[in-house]
Amino acid sequence: MSKSSFSARSKEIGKQLLKAGKHVLFHNGWVKLLAVLISLTLWAGLISQDNTLTRDKTWQNVSVSISGADTLKRNGFIVTSDLEEMLSNVTVSAAVPQKQYDAAETSAYNLRVDLTRINGTGEQELRILSTASSTYGKVVSTVPSTVTVQVEEYFVRQRIPVQVDVTGDYKNGWYGDWYMPSPSVDPVLVAVNGPRDIVNTISRAKATLNPENIEWAEGTMQTTSEIRLYNRSGEEVSSPLINITTESVIIDTVLVECSILPAKSFNIRNLIETQGMVKDGYRVSSVKVSPETIRVAARNEVLEQMDDIAMDRNINLQDLSETTVFQLKVQKPSEDAVLSNETVTVTVEVEPDL
Repeated sequence: MSKSSFSARSKEIGKQLLKAGKHVLFHNGWVKLLAVLISLTLWAGLISQDNTLTRDKTWQNVSVSISGADTLKRNGFIVTSDLEEMLSNVTVSAAVPQKQYDAAETSAYNLRVDLTRINGTGEQELRILSTASSTYGKVVSTVPSTVTVQVEEYFVRQRIPVQVDVTGDYKNGWYGDWYMPSPSVDPVLVAVNGPRDIVNTISRAKATLNPENIEWAEGTMQTTSEIRLYNRSGEEVSSPLINITTESVIIDTVLVECSILPAKSFNIRNLIETQGMVKDGYRVSSVKVSPETIRVAARNEVLEQMDDIAMDRNINLQDLSETTVFQLKVQKPSEDAVLSNETVTVTVEVEPDL
């Protein structure tokens, strides 16, 4: 066959194939569409199973943990910046395998700031760290990627004394009918720890007891009270960076305890008795009694038997020619009774009788 005949024959075959292709393309569309869908499905399945193919996924306002705070304190340092506020608006992007894209969460990457990397005071820059996940890929960026914090020396001050202040009004006049001695507190000493500059200003701790919150009944009263810190000028020292501890346990309250006894008042002036006469040519110008009233606190069974108070009562005026002061002793009605005063001072003013 000549070359010209072969070329003509090839062209004829090409025309027939093109005509057949056009026929299939324009007359069997549903077959072709099905083929395309099957191809896409197979392609998507293959892609989803391939961990080497990833998509970037981004999260905003990501939670970043802070680790190593206790170790940092043991090393003698403390972060004084508001690190939680600095980490409140972090944006993270990760390269996630196609298969795990929908399931991926930031918890898989252990985003954190490690305080154990700090080894000095002043400004310190900390990186936001992450851990790659074999299942969910790895973090490719964080914004911000670092935070700059202020670091100070960590200091512990031992044996800060705790005082109890009784404040407020006594409910319904109960003060006159009941007796409450100075309360005791447990613990009596605490430790304060935090930045050295703040801790060094603290001189004492106080617990407050309000009489209006007390159940006035005979016996032992126990309650808890919030503990607060004060400097030498009496100003309260408050900071979230300070901890109050006892035996290495952080506390914010102390136990307050006291005994409560019913009380009864006696007018002392009416009990004073005088005998004898001042020296001729003199007279008694006045008799002053201090205090004029004494309160006795005791068990109710003791008070019920008391119509009077046992005390020295006699004042001897015999031959007095000048002002004289007498001290009279008051006796307890029982061993556990409490007296508002154990002595009474009587001042007898004597002057010439002109």
